[in-house]
Amino acid sequence: MVLGGAAAASESTGPADTRRLVADIVAGRDQTTAVALAERIKGGERMTVLDLRSEDEFRRFHIPSAEHATLAGLLNTALPRAVPIALYAGDGPRAAQAWAVLRVRGYRHVTYVREGLYEWIARVHEPSLAVDATAAERAEFERLAALSRYFGGQPRLDVPRADIPAGYWTAGGVDASRPSMSTALLVAAIRRRGC
Repeated sequence: MVLGGAAAASESTGPADTRRLVADIVAGRDQTTAVALAERIKGGERMTVLDLRSEDEFRRFHIPSAEHATLAGLLNTALPRAVPIALYAGDGPRAAQAWAVLRVRGYRHVTYVREGLYEWIARVHEPSLAVDATAAERAEFERLAALSRYFGGQPRLDVPRADIPAGYWTAGGVDASRPSMSTALLVAAIRRRGC
């Protein structure tokens, strides 16, 4: 088990460290949203963004400024401790595992994109506005559309409500457990359009 190896490799993982780790998870400090990450990157914040998908997937499409990394590689990779680290994968669980590895190694300023690259594509690269959008949804869409254009994305207008993922406009964000398309298909569609 990778986490067992990470624990053995860490210098100190005592009860106080474990309590802090659990407290961060319970408080949601372990996660970030794709939109929050995009705003930090756009704002020029100095940070390390790591993509935990395969090298081939990384080459096809990745979040701007991201570097490729592997879960196993995080056991020995030296990263700047004073710089925040943001992790993402094709889904949340792989990134959560990487978050745990880095936290066990003593890195404190680490978060992961809770729904992975799918959330980046759905909320930042291609935000969607339903044809019957409310005024609040339209206002939020305008904010996301500007962010999307900054990153070379393509906002989608007048999308049938049924094609918008559950939870898209709620505080929780995208519900990736029921995405309308897989991340691989979304990336393929983006590449076909030349984005």
